[in-house]
Amino acid sequence: MIHLKEQYQDHDRNVDERMKAVLEFRNKKAEICISDVNYWTFGELQELIPEDYYTNPASSMDYQIKKIKYHMSEFSDDLYQPFLHPWFGTGVLASAFDVPLLFNYKSDPAADLVQIDDISYIDKLELPVPGESGGMKLVRESMDYYKANCDLTVGLTDCQGPLATAFQVVGYEKFCYWVYDDPKRIHLLMEKITQALINWVYYQKERAGTPKDGACYCLGVKTPDGYGGVWLADDDSVIVSGEMYAEFVKPYNEKILQEFGGGVIHYCGDSSQNVENYANTKGIFALHNMHMDNMKAARLARETAAKKGIAYMAGDFVPADHRYKDYYNDLIEAMGGPEGLIICPYVAPAVALDAGKYESSHRDGPALARDVHRILRDITG
Repeated sequence: MIHLKEQYQDHDRNVDERMKAVLEFRNKKAEICISDVNYWTFGELQELIPEDYYTNPASSMDYQIKKIKYHMSEFSDDLYQPFLHPWFGTGVLASAFDVPLLFNYKSDPAADLVQIDDISYIDKLELPVPGESGGMKLVRESMDYYKANCDLTVGLTDCQGPLATAFQVVGYEKFCYWVYDDPKRIHLLMEKITQALINWVYYQKERAGTPKDGACYCLGVKTPDGYGGVWLADDDSVIVSGEMYAEFVKPYNEKILQEFGGGVIHYCGDSSQNVENYANTKGIFALHNMHMDNMKAARLARETAAKKGIAYMAGDFVPADHRYKDYYNDLIEAMGGPEGLIICPYVAPAVALDAGKYESSHRDGPALARDVHRILRDITG
């Protein structure tokens, strides 16, 4: 058994209190969470990814613990809290509805494209068996191994929300047609996925021994117990109109959030048409947005959320070398004040954000993390 919990417990208590201050808009400076302990392998240099990362829980645990120990030795003043993550890509829940998972070499598992032509397929969908259906078995095995061999908290696997999972289950094109052709069946699809996700979250929390309203790690950022126990990835909101989202997505997100005492919603990109929907979502404590250097959209999301007392986590993969020093100054300026704000730079040495898209890169991850940490400390004080 690897014992690390006691070593970090004072740090974790301190971070919980600082996080509460952010969520309650009591913080006097923007908080920082250096995200260099990324549980995904996207953005990692391929030579650093273990061959058996997705087939051997011992390998993935060792990989994560090495990153955790480095982070805690270098950046113990930020908001990161150590945990182990049973990560198998963004398609685990979809795979439980019989969508195949693709396992490419040293890459995050992904949901395969589906070809569903008959809308009556939705009627026949059965709720998955938590921990048994599709990729859930892999998550269960990793969780059990982590729990048996290390005393760090085990988080939940990636939590794609109802919209993202619906697109994976029936396909983007078919969903967009059928939402007009047969809205009742689309609501049925969303209801089934929502219940399946609730069942799956309960199963993981029970297995990990975490509270219903706690241990929410949105892309690695933990919220304190009592401030929401679940997070939802909602990236596809960027292609959905505000009206469609309000009818077919928001009620289902609310059902999940309220089931677990609230939580966090994440999306990548510009979903300006939905910022009011997010601000009026019941149960949301924070909005996590990887805005891809779109400062105008980030400012709108931040301001709209803040008016409703919703904290804003501004995330992005670290931009290209020629941009990242200016980027963080621009970001802080766009945010308009520190209250309720967390800056989350994601350190991925194999990719660099440049002009709103990701380019391949080959950088020294630890050196990049240290540089970004120093820049942000200089800016935020």
